[in-house]
Amino acid sequence: MKRPMIGPGSETAIAASWERCERKHNLVRDAARPILRLQSTEIAPRFAELVERTGGRQGIIRQLAELAVGAGSCLVVADADGVLVRLESQDRVRADFESYGIALGSCWDERLAGTNGVSMAMAENAAFTVDGRGHYFSRLRGFACTGVPLFDAENRRIGALALSAFDRGNPAEHGFARLLLGTAADRIQRILFERRFAEQMIVTVSAPAEGALLQAEELVAVDEAGTILGSTARAHRLVGMEAPSELLGRSFEIVFGADAGALDRVPGRVLSTRFAAGPQLGLAARRPHAPAWPGRGWQPPAGQPGPARPRRRHLAPSYRELAIGSEAVADVCERAEAHFRRALPFVIEGESGTGKSALVAAIREAAGLSPAEAVTVDCALIGEFDDDRTYVRTVFQQARVVGALDMAGPRVAMLVLDNADEMPAYVQAGLRSLLAEIEAEGGLCTGEAPASAVRVVATCRRPLRAAVEAGAFRDDLFFLLAHTRLVLPPLRVRARPEALVRALATRLAGAEVEIAPEAMAAIAAHGWPGNVRELRSVLQQALMAGDGRRISPMELRGTSVLAAADRPAPETPAAPAPALPRPVYDERAMLLDALTGARWNVSQAARTLGMSRATIHRRMNRHGIARPS
Repeated sequence: MKRPMIGPGSETAIAASWERCERKHNLVRDAARPILRLQSTEIAPRFAELVERTGGRQGIIRQLAELAVGAGSCLVVADADGVLVRLESQDRVRADFESYGIALGSCWDERLAGTNGVSMAMAENAAFTVDGRGHYFSRLRGFACTGVPLFDAENRRIGALALSAFDRGNPAEHGFARLLLGTAADRIQRILFERRFAEQMIVTVSAPAEGALLQAEELVAVDEAGTILGSTARAHRLVGMEAPSELLGRSFEIVFGADAGALDRVPGRVLSTRFAAGPQLGLAARRPHAPAWPGRGWQPPAGQPGPARPRRRHLAPSYRELAIGSEAVADVCERAEAHFRRALPFVIEGESGTGKSALVAAIREAAGLSPAEAVTVDCALIGEFDDDRTYVRTVFQQARVVGALDMAGPRVAMLVLDNADEMPAYVQAGLRSLLAEIEAEGGLCTGEAPASAVRVVATCRRPLRAAVEAGAFRDDLFFLLAHTRLVLPPLRVRARPEALVRALATRLAGAEVEIAPEAMAAIAAHGWPGNVRELRSVLQQALMAGDGRRISPMELRGTSVLAAADRPAPETPAAPAPALPRPVYDERAMLLDALTGARWNVSQAARTLGMSRATIHRRMNRHGIARPS
């Protein structure tokens, strides 16, 4: 069997694919009918799903089809499984393509169809050409196939576009096909990205493309705090990263060397930044104002709403840090600020460690109040003693006075009631009287705050409604105090926890921290019963265990993240969490992490791993690990 010559770039990838086809997939190269085809009834739902996932942007594909038909090529559209769901070609050559298996419903997964352009493009996550000699099945040797992967706004692979043609041995045709398909695929992702992050600042990042006709241009979405929320498929390569996920949660200013806020204030402004190693990047910010559903192109079916669009929020700096990676927390912050401004009492609920105290502090900071202008009463510590009764009565009396809490002039005061669900009966009676007086002033009825007023905020770990139903809390007080209930979500249900992990680690270390993929996977698999408070503690321990610049599974040893993974599961768990795959953590990675965390002090790394220095040196030699110069 004559195999493709092993060499740099695509030939190496093709040779590896041939090896898999022969030894792993056990494919017969000279098979007469090698391509599997699905039934016609299975194609329609797959095509409908792909149309939905690409936002209905079939206009771009129609333009490609016209070009392909005019050139005598065949345009194929495959879903994420490599199944062809759309095919466009001239009628006179369609039969020729179909006779070789290039037909609707044909499956081009490498395990079934061998080495081909569709499977290679999706495997390599890049435009890829397989010419006649590169196809594993000899029946396909007459064809050249160029494919490009399709990505959604979150960089999930949703399918592929490919041009198939009779192989004329002209490399220029292959290059033109890659350029044409790549431009179309980029355009589809940009449309999806702009829709997904329609209310966020989107920065265009461009770099001169060496030896290429067009300039490399990618999009990056940034929130109010300057944190990266998302990027298009190749933005990470512009700054030397391995995967798009490495950008998420990082500071835009640290990664790209420019203040995102300055770009946001002057939309369209172009800044240039140069790295010590790498290209000079051009940055330009813009604020999309397109309607949710443009007049042209695909429209959602009548009566069906389109996908939800995140609103661009203008949160005070004290709130932005709390809301990193969570639209739900941002919504809670926004509502808290609005109620506080109008002097409306409200209750903050959430599990232990979700950030109730941090939200109270953010509210106070955003209102410009000093710590002395706020009084916190922990209801769980108030008893039936005379001193406690006197203290509570004094606090409520001060709250009734304009300019209370030792403040001069018409100012705002803040009364915080922690653990409100454990409030004694006499405290409930006094608070009921205070809130009734505030209501009589009109603030609670109209939502218009008096010139000076006390703001009452309560917090509790359990729903306050449950205390009412249990008879431990007055229902009339509940409806006065809980003008609204703001519930902070637990860490385990946050949409983008990795963003919070990176931001917390950076803040604790005082500089950007590299988090190994295996460590991030272990963090993501943890249940976080202590929520953000537990996360902060784990990151502090990990930074102290290493060099303060990188967190790997080695630094997580001894923390609740890995300790929890080592504990046996209960025999009859009440609500078992779905099993998450444990990351592969081989000996070489373990050695590197231990040495890096010890700043390449072999003795310290040996103590960390419980090995001798001689063992460390032997294993370093075995894995080809050398101390960096």
